Amino acid sequence: MYRTVVFVLVALLTLSLATIVDAEMSEKAKMGRELFSDPSFGGTLDPAKASGLSCSDCHADFDEATNPDGRIRAGHSIIGVPHRGTAKGGMITADIFARSAGGGGFCYQHFLQKVPSNKVDPTAIPEDQAAALMAYFEHVSGDNKGPQFQITMLDKDAASAAADKILAMEGDAQRGWKLYGQACNVCHPTAKKSGIGSQLVKRRPPRDLEKRKHQIAAYIRKGGFIMPFFSEDRLSDPDIADIVAFITKLIEEKK
Repeated sequence: MYRTVVFVLVALLTLSLATIVDAEMSEKAKMGRELFSDPSFGGTLDPAKASGLSCSDCHADFDEATNPDGRIRAGHSIIGVPHRGTAKGGMITADIFARSAGGGGFCYQHFLQKVPSNKVDPTAIPEDQAAALMAYFEHVSGDNKGPQFQITMLDKDAASAAADKILAMEGDAQRGWKLYGQACNVCHPTAKKSGIGSQLVKRRPPRDLEKRKHQIAAYIRKGGFIMPFFSEDRLSDPDIADIVAFITKLIEEKK
């Protein structure tokens, strides 16, 4: 009986705290929270152009270091965004940082609407939506400056060299399966099915398996058309070697 009463009190206290926190969230921040998880971005995207991705597919809205949920996202947590001042490796400068929603304006065009990265205008995100996202980022961040990281965007040659290094490692296919589930299946539901991302294991094995493995490793490091890249602090070289080993095992089983 005592334990039951304590459990109920704890549950009520937790609910009360959650209600207080939610009540403290401004209407603008609430709008930002909705936009963060909405592939239609408030219904403002052209459905013919929308990729199906949302901000939450690539970024957590909590502190992953202290409260991990088992997923490996390509992007870093939005915790601390308002404190950063610049984004996308310096692509988003201080003068447009707020207007581009701390870099969210780049994703709004490139990842959500498949606009080529060299044609993106990060300030094309509607101003009220940019302000709403920033309000949400500020709400969840508070004084927390978030993870410290440095983004290095690889060109084709650097990604190829990274893939060479990765393929020289002996991957663990079983561990790769777990990592695939944590990092890849948001866009590639399984390696044998397409989703937002392509089908990685086709009905017919590739003519050149080594070339295919190299492509996969390079894509993970550099990114593709709307595929985000994974930096080394998100997936290490051994992690990618394991994922490639897993996909390779599936391919070889089809021979």
